[in-house]
Amino acid sequence: MIGPTIKDVAREAGVCPSTVSRALSGSDVISEETKGRVAAAAQKLGYTPNTAARSLRSDSSGMIGIVVPDISGEFYAACASGVYHTALEHGYSVLIADTEKRDGSGADCVKALLERRADGIIFIGGGSDAMVADTAARGIPVVTGDSSMEGVPSVTFNNRETVSRLVKALYDDGCRSFTYIGEPTETHRNLRERLDGYRDGLCACAEAEGREMIDERLDRDKLKAGFEIYCESFANIERPEAVITSNDLIAQGIISAANKAGRAIPDEIAVAGFDDARASAYWTPPLTTIRQEAGVLAEECFKKLYAMIKKQEVKNTVLRQKVIVRGSMRISEESFKKHLAH
Repeated sequence: MIGPTIKDVAREAGVCPSTVSRALSGSDVISEETKGRVAAAAQKLGYTPNTAARSLRSDSSGMIGIVVPDISGEFYAACASGVYHTALEHGYSVLIADTEKRDGSGADCVKALLERRADGIIFIGGGSDAMVADTAARGIPVVTGDSSMEGVPSVTFNNRETVSRLVKALYDDGCRSFTYIGEPTETHRNLRERLDGYRDGLCACAEAEGREMIDERLDRDKLKAGFEIYCESFANIERPEAVITSNDLIAQGIISAANKAGRAIPDEIAVAGFDDARASAYWTPPLTTIRQEAGVLAEECFKKLYAMIKKQEVKNTVLRQKVIVRGSMRISEESFKKHLAH
């Protein structure tokens, strides 16, 4: 059976075949409204452009790549989905590379994207600086999301500022002992920024005492490792008044272990996470967390990459995060307004 043709898409979208071709290739002469209409028609009919033939006729393959550290993670999956759908509206297909559990920090994934002549690559959540720099040095448009490096356009969050403000808010409410629990930070700038923000907050609070617990197990199974870390580190020693973690799954594991041990949250130990995972609002107690909008990050990353493909200049963007206060950590209205309502 012969599949739908470009003429079928043109008929469905109410345009001529040449407009369909230009719209799906991302031509600047076609309006965004028309591109969206053509993309919707192509998706409805199940039309797949012949990208191989198109790449022979031009320098464009009509395909971009996304590199993420763990596609099974809720935040990264949402980012990849957001880029995918935004790219589709502009006539681009997408290949997603997951670097988790790969030797060479995912260099083989990037090599595969380059061999398929990707028009550009978005790195979300980190990866080795050498890998990103090497890709950019090849002349291909590169954008980093939720991470940054010198000389590469980026869309990031204000991780460092947000965590620092959270520490200060808790300090103003009387908290004096803190513990930060997170993954190793060597290849993830966003994680380094969160840890640095924690340190900044402690430095600004004269009587605050802080510990840091960086554990490689958190790279593998955050929920299980969070549970184990509480049992190993907090069961028989003096517990901190507040625990700030780099990920909601870690915080969920901490809370589960504390609940099992009969500890009252937040009265005996307060806990905060990061990412606002879907389950966090339904945990017991509901998890206080730092929310960052995956959809906004994805859209901004694609906009930058698209502009670079079109030979336009772009600037870095910093997106603001939001502290969502729930039952696992109390923050007074006064402290919230002073430090977090920005």
